[in-house]
Amino acid sequence: MTKIHSAAALAVLCSAAIQAQPAAVQTTAKTTAQGTLIIQVNAAANNDGYIDISLLSNEQQFSGDATPALNCRQPVVAQQASCTFDGLKHGHYALFVYHDENDNHALDENFLGAPTEKLAISAIDLASNSSPTFDQSKFGFQAQVGQVFINLQ
Repeated sequence: MTKIHSAAALAVLCSAAIQAQPAAVQTTAKTTAQGTLIIQVNAAANNDGYIDISLLSNEQQFSGDATPALNCRQPVVAQQASCTFDGLKHGHYALFVYHDENDNHALDENFLGAPTEKLAISAIDLASNSSPTFDQSKFGFQAQVGQVFINLQ
């Protein structure tokens, strides 16, 4: 992502195991570790609209060149929202979250391209890094149940 205002484009997109079988027949069965990831979003500007969460699994998704791995959209209640991703494969992910106050399914920007709605990117302080990368923003998910708290800025 080269600039934070390009985040609006992102907002729109929305071990193999071998087992012996009878009669010496072998098959390959893929087993993928997975779990449940709960995202708790805090510090919405108000109780209007929705919180949009995009779970991103690679640089192309992060830059807006590919559709996010998963999306969740929840109404704001008490200036927060929560999304649960069940059956999520273990791996590295980044989060892009914004408060869609006016329910137009887009991150609104001013005439300079700066966001006018609160947003957050995992592991990034947007006040000090306005051009984060996927590698800077990613976190590892390796648990049966994991939880991430993220505050909108």
